[in-house]
Amino acid sequence: MSIPALRPDAKLPSAPFPNPVELELQRVDDLLRAELSSAVRTVFAVSRHILDAGGKRMRPILVLLSARACGADSDMERAVTIAASVEMIHMATLMHDDVIDGAESRRGRKTANAFWGNQVSVLTGDYMLAKATYLLGRDGDVRIIRALSRATIAMTEGEIRQIESRGDTGALSEQYISIIRGKTAEFMSACCRIGAIIASAEPPIAEAITQYGGNLGFAFQITDDLLDLVGDPAETGKPIGGDIREGKITMPLILAMERSSPADRMALESIVLNDGASPADIEFVQKLIRETDAVEGTREIAAEYIKQAIESLVILPPSEYRDSLDDLAHYILRRKK
Repeated sequence: MSIPALRPDAKLPSAPFPNPVELELQRVDDLLRAELSSAVRTVFAVSRHILDAGGKRMRPILVLLSARACGADSDMERAVTIAASVEMIHMATLMHDDVIDGAESRRGRKTANAFWGNQVSVLTGDYMLAKATYLLGRDGDVRIIRALSRATIAMTEGEIRQIESRGDTGALSEQYISIIRGKTAEFMSACCRIGAIIASAEPPIAEAITQYGGNLGFAFQITDDLLDLVGDPAETGKPIGGDIREGKITMPLILAMERSSPADRMALESIVLNDGASPADIEFVQKLIRETDAVEGTREIAAEYIKQAIESLVILPPSEYRDSLDDLAHYILRRKK
C-alpha cells in the first residue's frame, strides 16, 4: 500500500489550516477569548495560558469547512459559535488528560497542571466544559447537542479503555482501533456531522462528510502516536516516548511486536509493563520500530484511512471548501506536530 500522492496544487497550510476558513477561524479564537474571560483571576490566567499555547484548531476547522462544503452560507455565525464550543470541549479534555498522565509539557510549554497543580487544572477544565455547554444551549439545536454529547461520551470511554488496557498485550490491533475510535475518530466525525446539520445538508451528503471525519480521525490519531516515537520534540512540543512511559500500546509498537523476534517482543512487553521507561528503553523501542519497518507500516495504515476519507468527498459539490478538506487529509499524513 502506498501513501496517496499529494496533488501538485494542494496547499499545505503552515498554520496549519485551509485558507478558505481563516477569517472564520479567527472569529472562533476571538469568541474563545471573550467567553473564557472569567472574573476569577486564576481561571482567567489558566484559560489564557491554554489559549496562548495555540494549537492546530483541527476540530473547529472541521466544523467550519464541513458547513461550507455542505453549502452553509447565512448560518456561518452559528458555525463559529459551535466551533468555539467544540474547541472548548477539546481543550478541557486535554487539560484532564495532562492531569491523568502527569504531563509537564504540551505544545512546547508547561502544562496547566505543572503551573497551577491538578486541582486548579481539573476545575478549569470543568469550567471550559460548562462554557461549551452554555454556548450549545444558547444555540439550542438538539441534534447538535446530541451529536457532541455522544462523541464526548465515546471519547471518555475510549480514554478509560486505554487506561484499562495499559500493559495488556492481547488482541492488540482490535483493542487499539476500538480505543482510538472513541478517543479521536468519533469526535472528529461529530464535528463534520455538525457542519452538515448547520448547512441543512441532504442525508447522503451528511453521511459522506461524517464518514470523512471518522476516517480522518483514525489517521490523525495513528500519526499522532507515531510522532510520539519518531517526531522532533522541538516541533511536537512534547518529549519523545510519552506513550511508552505511560504504558500505552500504539500502532507502531503493535507492528514492531508482530514483526520482531520472540526475544525482542519480550523486551518490548517488559518495557511497556514497567512504569517509567528509561531513555535507553525509549531508544531501544525507536530502534526496533525502524528495524521492523513499523514506521512505514504505521504510515501505510494511516494512509488507507486517508484514502477512504478522500473518497467520501466525491459526493460533495465541487468547491474550494471541498478541496480544502482534501488538502487537510493530505496534510494529516505529512504533519510533523
